[in-house]
Amino acid sequence: MKSSHILLSMALAMIAPLALAEGKASQEIAAIVKDLNHFPSAEQKETLKQISSNEDNSEALKTIATAVQNMQHKVSEEDAAKLKEIANSDSASADEKQLASIVLDINHKPSADAVAKLEKMAAK
Repeated sequence: MKSSHILLSMALAMIAPLALAEGKASQEIAAIVKDLNHFPSAEQKETLKQISSNEDNSEALKTIATAVQNMQHKVSEEDAAKLKEIANSDSASADEKQLASIVLDINHKPSADAVAKLEKMAAK
């Protein structure tokens, strides 16, 4: 096997767990937001805290998790500004942008359209 194939295999082996961790985190956030009613439960807040403190997750996912964790009927102005940056970012993933946009639009609970998008995201 060529050394370039070995290096590629090693790189993929190191990157794949990170992608899986972020995928799981976005699924967990989507599942929490889908069922949100005014603010997350104590159990949901603990899950969001774990996501936001996990170094394997992107800064965007950590920020979204923190914004949802802090939510009281809607996100704070400070969190809203950060979510707008993610929603408009060229470096954020499609799921991160969609989650940020959905969380920004929540007023007490997500809309029916948002719930449909979140269900798809949570099932990935």
